Parts: sequence; C-alpha cells; structure tokens
Amino acid sequence: MADEVDEYEHFNYEQDKFVNSGSGKQRSKKEVSEHTNKHDPCGHVRKLVTKMQNTEANRKEAPKPPKNT
Repeated sequence: MADEVDEYEHFNYEQDKFVNSGSGKQRSKKEVSEHTNKHDPCGHVRKLVTKMQNTEANRKEAPKPPKNT
C-alpha cells in the first residue's frame, strides 16, 4: 500500500479543509462573519434616501396650482 501513495496524494487528504458543508459559497465562518450585514447607527439610511428621492421626483412632476390674484 505504501507504493500506491504518490506525491500528489496529499491533495485528496486535505480536500476537507477547502470544502465547506454549509452555505456561503465556499467561505469560512470567519469570512462570513466579516462580510455580513452590519448594524448602521444612523438607522435605515437606504430606505430614507429612497423616500427623499421619490418625494423630490413627485414634487417636480406635480402640476402647480394657479395663483389667485
């Protein structure tokens, strides 16, 4: 059996170090924790910015009422 092992056999033994059984596209637990959603102390920034942009667009599109003089 010793003669069946060649110099590349260690790749077969170490394969479990590179293949993860969980989800995450082959990421380690450390990488997953580094790239997760982080709490933003400012609040829901993206939601607020979208709301403000929509408000501006609606103001520009809305017809102006006629002036009564």
